[in-house]
Amino acid sequence: MEQSVSMGRVLSFCEWVLKFFYANLLWFVFTLLGLGVFGFMPATTALFSVMRKWIMGKTDIPICKTFWQAYRGEFFRSNVIGLILAAVGIIIYVDLAFIYPEHFLLHVLRFVIMIFGFLFLIMLFYMFPLLAHFDWKKRMYFKFSLILGISYLQYTLTMMAVAAVLYIAFAFLPGIVPFFSVSLLSYAVMWLAYQVLKKAEAVEQRGTVVTTRHT
Repeated sequence: MEQSVSMGRVLSFCEWVLKFFYANLLWFVFTLLGLGVFGFMPATTALFSVMRKWIMGKTDIPICKTFWQAYRGEFFRSNVIGLILAAVGIIIYVDLAFIYPEHFLLHVLRFVIMIFGFLFLIMLFYMFPLLAHFDWKKRMYFKFSLILGISYLQYTLTMMAVAAVLYIAFAFLPGIVPFFSVSLLSYAVMWLAYQVLKKAEAVEQRGTVVTTRHT
């Protein structure tokens, strides 16, 4: 009996390893299909959509079909959002790279830009979970990624810590990067974001702006 239970656990573990590998592979393939630049945002949104299903308990979904539907459905919206994020990120990077604090005002300006950079990082962590979870107008994703990230800062800091730990792990084990890196990171971030979304939706039961993707 114990041997059969152990074998079942091993088989279940192997199944999940294959699922994460397959999801990671789909992300690479569909990112390349969009020529990288235009494939990254919809492929990442689609990956988070698959992770969301798993976290919600829908572990038997057809992975490729679910991925493709989300990729196709979010291609234009996610790319528009991605272009805006890229522009903001470049501005912040250039400002930090070329503003040298030679006197007090430049010190203050650099500090302000670093705060904006931190807020931008918060936005990035919540953008894909929100794209996977809600059907909103584009401006709503920017607004609520910041609101949720700041309101539930403990979860946000945990996301950053998990991302840092995974980055270190991948640095020591670079061989697994092509197979599990993006899928593991997206699952961890989506799981934490889903806890935030459940808490926020419980508070907003009477709200009118929340339109969840129930499927």
